[in-house]
Amino acid sequence: MKNLVRQFSLKQIILADVFLSTPLALALIVGSEPIARWAGGPGATFYLVAGIVMLLWCVDMAAMAINERWIEKFLNLTIAVDVTWSLLSLALMVWFAQSLNPLGWVLFALNVLIPLDMAWMKRVAGSIPQEPAFR
Repeated sequence: MKNLVRQFSLKQIILADVFLSTPLALALIVGSEPIARWAGGPGATFYLVAGIVMLLWCVDMAAMAINERWIEKFLNLTIAVDVTWSLLSLALMVWFAQSLNPLGWVLFALNVLIPLDMAWMKRVAGSIPQEPAFR
């Protein structure tokens, strides 16, 4: 699987993260009130704020993908932010578990799995593949 990920450049992976996360962020912003009714959990303000933070993160990553030097400089920071976001989402999912409807479980699961997957892909694409040892 690592070899498959290494076929893509780090810039492509960052842009894929932007294209995956932006629609979810916009849906949370535009539809925060209906999502809060259907998903249960914390309420419309929470979903609105989460959408705004996600959208700002997407804009930041898009700007970073444009400038190659920023990718090299801030790669570890983006990985740390992705992991932190997913752990925070997992903690909130457990916190609001009793009041979540199925849509809420899906939204929180997406916010746990997508950032973890993207952090792993960024880590793999940013690392240098190990050369096999001579025998």
